Amino acid sequence: METLGSLIDKLAVTNIRLWYLEDKRRDKSLPDEERLEAADIIADVNEQRNSLIDEIDQYLSDALSGKIERLTSKKHKLY
Repeated sequence: METLGSLIDKLAVTNIRLWYLEDKRRDKSLPDEERLEAADIIADVNEQRNSLIDEIDQYLSDALSGKIERLTSKKHKLY
């Protein structure tokens, strides 16, 4: 089962990918083909982003309704 932290981590990585792809799509020094490819990928990554947001919303809803009892895990210091 995913944790809230892992879902947020995936969302952060997805947002970074979108940022990079948007920069690539706007870079007029690149060939049009490369910019169009970036635009196509943006649509897919944005869909993934929206799915992650839906998962996070569902996770939080489940936690607030009591379906998920524990939002944290045990921490062990490594030093």
